[in-house]
Amino acid sequence: MGLYEFAVYDMFVPTIAIFAFGIVYRLSRYVFLYKRTAQPVWRRTSIFRKIYLLIDAFLHAIVGAIKRSKVTFVSGIFLLHFFGVIPVLFLLSHHVAWWSYYFPPYGILKPLAIPTSATSSTLTVTAPFTPVTGMSYSFVNTVWGPLTVILNGDVLAILAIIGTTFKLLEKIPGKFKEKLARVRLGDFVALLLLLAILISGYMATHHLPSGDIETYKFMLGLHIFTAEILVLLLPFTKFFHFVFSFWYGKLHEAYDLWRRGL
Repeated sequence: MGLYEFAVYDMFVPTIAIFAFGIVYRLSRYVFLYKRTAQPVWRRTSIFRKIYLLIDAFLHAIVGAIKRSKVTFVSGIFLLHFFGVIPVLFLLSHHVAWWSYYFPPYGILKPLAIPTSATSSTLTVTAPFTPVTGMSYSFVNTVWGPLTVILNGDVLAILAIIGTTFKLLEKIPGKFKEKLARVRLGDFVALLLLLAILISGYMATHHLPSGDIETYKFMLGLHIFTAEILVLLLPFTKFFHFVFSFWYGKLHEAYDLWRRGL
């Protein structure tokens, strides 16, 4: 049994089980360890004011992050998340096909799928796409139009790799020189796993380092296996903050402001 078969057939169920346990554990901590205080009496607030407060709760956090460190904000929020991991994970054509297989309603997003590159949307399996000699490249026709030049797997993966690498290098002085308690070894593990996922996925898509089927299966298996390891560890890493805690915290902040009628 190769790495691909192990990742696809043996690791999938344990990954989902451990991930689910971790999510239940973290949510249980929110519920049972929450320090309850006297809730203010509901005050009348217009729907427009509620929408404003909800938007302001998120914008306030974004503006604060920019003020603290513009470089960290650009590398972490934009390159790593918004312009990298999030669109690649949820809209890359390969991933849309995967999500749709396990959750058929996800197929509604197929028209929004991002191609693997600006000039090829082929889902190759055994060999990379090779144009006929003398054949000129043409841009893929997608719903994104001219934005396909940027919204394609190659560009987004490279941006995510750059962002992840920068975050790794940024944390080294904080951990080993400045000895900041907020920088944990688990942060390095999570970022290294993410970097391995991005690089192996890029290499598998382009059938690197060689075009034979065994090498392709190994790189694809490595991509899936490292993704599974990160998923089962995710509830216990800081990535959980971005996936859930951040959104929960901002929604709760807006909710408190609604109650106070501010």
